[in-house]
Amino acid sequence: MNSVLIVVLAFMALQSLASMLQVKYYQRFIQQVTEAYKGRSNYEFYTDVSKGFLMKTVIAVVLDEKGKIITCYLCRGFTIFAKFRQLKDFNGRSLAEIHQREIEQVRLTQAETLLNKIYSRKLQATS
Repeated sequence: MNSVLIVVLAFMALQSLASMLQVKYYQRFIQQVTEAYKGRSNYEFYTDVSKGFLMKTVIAVVLDEKGKIITCYLCRGFTIFAKFRQLKDFNGRSLAEIHQREIEQVRLTQAETLLNKIYSRKLQATS
């Protein structure tokens, strides 16, 4: 019984350490992106999270004043080894264009679904 308890406690400690490392990575990444656009008033930065059964997906996007995507980053995974990667396919596209695809009932990718959530949130904030 004692050995099971020790294994469970060790697993919980390892999981806590991994979570702390993942949060630190996320904070450093967000700080790097905000530093890159610091002092530029015509850019907006948004993030959103989608939680699945096992994996979590985080998207970070920088928009210009017209709602066009300047840079888009995606982090998908459930371990500390999941890292943000740039999605260059979205550069130059507008959030309104992605929202229009959703209205037309085109099947959206997970990244497009998150970008559509950001667009909806942005519309709510302006109305």
